[in-house]
Amino acid sequence: MIWRHIFAADPEEKSRPSEEAQPLHSQVSDRVSGERISDEGPLFPPGEESVFSLRVDLKVLDESQIGRVALLLAATLSTEDERLVKEQVQRIGWRAVATEIGGLAGDLPQKVTRSVVGAALNAAIVEKKPDEMHALMHAALEAMNAFMPPSLLEVSVGAKLAIVRNDHWISVAVMGDAAYHAAAHHERCGVGTMNI
Repeated sequence: MIWRHIFAADPEEKSRPSEEAQPLHSQVSDRVSGERISDEGPLFPPGEESVFSLRVDLKVLDESQIGRVALLLAATLSTEDERLVKEQVQRIGWRAVATEIGGLAGDLPQKVTRSVVGAALNAAIVEKKPDEMHALMHAALEAMNAFMPPSLLEVSVGAKLAIVRNDHWISVAVMGDAAYHAAAHHERCGVGTMNI
C-alpha cells in the first residue's frame, strides 16, 4: 500500500485530464421552515441556534480506512441516518452495528465491554473466536482511550459506539458528550482499528 494514496486523491483521478475543481456541496436548511438558508452573510445570527444538515460523500481508498466509516456511523444522530449508513456499509460487503452507552466515566470500562461484545455478537459482526474477540476488544480499548482519558472518573458521559468490520479489519468508533456539569458538556470522539 502506498501511504500517500490514503490521504491524497484517487490515483486514477490524477491520470485523468484536469477538470475544474468542484466546490463542496452542502444543503443547509432552517430547522423550523425547512427553507434553504442563504449563503450570504453569517449562517447563524448571533444568539440564534439552528439545526442544519450536511450531505457528504466519503471516498474510502483502502479497506484499512474502515475507521472513517465507523466514525461516520458513530456520528449519526437519528435512527434513519444510522440505518442509511449501515445499508451503504452492507452494500460493499462490510458489516456494521451501533449501540449506546451512558453513565459516569469510571463505570464505562465494564459497560463498554458488555455493550461492544453484546452488539458485535448479536449482529454477527464477530464470532466467538479468539482472534476476532481479541481484535474487537483491542479496537474498543483504543477507541475508549482516545475518547476519554482514564483519569476523568466523575465525568458524565453519553455516547454512541459503532463497530464496522470487513474481511481483514475491525474498527470501533465512539462519539458523544462528556461533562462534569450539564451546562459544560462538549463532544468527544475516539476511533480504534485492529487487524483481524
